[in-house]
Amino acid sequence: MIRAFLGGSFDPVHLSHLQMATAVYTTLSAHVPSGEISLALLPTAGNPLKHQPSDNAHRLAMLRLAVLDTPFVIDEREIVQIPPVYTIDTVQILDKLYPNDSKILIVGQDSLANFDKWKNYTDILNHVNLWAFARADSGDIVEFLQDKLTADLDEFLHNKGKVFLDSTVIDTMSSSQIRSHIAKDEPVEVFLSAKVANYIKQHRLYVL
Repeated sequence: MIRAFLGGSFDPVHLSHLQMATAVYTTLSAHVPSGEISLALLPTAGNPLKHQPSDNAHRLAMLRLAVLDTPFVIDEREIVQIPPVYTIDTVQILDKLYPNDSKILIVGQDSLANFDKWKNYTDILNHVNLWAFARADSGDIVEFLQDKLTADLDEFLHNKGKVFLDSTVIDTMSSSQIRSHIAKDEPVEVFLSAKVANYIKQHRLYVL
């Protein structure tokens, strides 16, 4: 079984998140039966490197709307914890829960540029591999990861401690930009699923 996890604040969840999840799921499905793939969105209670996220109930409600009619699921293990929640703690738990499964953490390439700022970063790849989406403006990849990079999916899937660079083009819109647009009463529907956009309007989220 291959278990892939896309973590984030999802505040709000937007189409770029779904593009990343879809790209990973589609690529994996071409190599293994879809029944052997689990892809979960993993909302965090709070990222130590980012802002304090909005109410958990709203973020979960938007995620549930976003994954309707998709093969994706929601993993709530981080969001119920007291922040800050660190990646190393989560991947250690996942390793104990699924010792015989391949585990993948999906990230943007910007995460590879500041990976050495993550708590106990040298231990993370002992528990999961990283699937990173390449972006030209993401900065240099930290030295620690340089010899772990591969563009060979077979090598990535059959070895531990690897980082797969995916060249799939993903829209660069961020949740913080969407919140800023909403606060300025600027349109954001193009960046969100219709159900999520309607939810934000209905609950007047991110309005100053």
